[in-house]
Amino acid sequence: MTHILQVELDLNNPVEELTQVITSVLSSHPQNQKEILTALDLEIGNALATVEIKEQKENSEAIE
Repeated sequence: MTHILQVELDLNNPVEELTQVITSVLSSHPQNQKEILTALDLEIGNALATVEIKEQKENSEAIE
């Protein structure tokens, strides 16, 4: 037996769509919500840091 959530996302509304997916996953794992959210927080933080580094690099290159 496998537990699979198949999802179609409207990429025109990414925040709303991803929020619905996260909510669905969390409702399937009520005992692990904190761990799931903590892991997502880490991944999102890493992605934001990467974007910020890229933006800083682009801004410094534009100034030169």
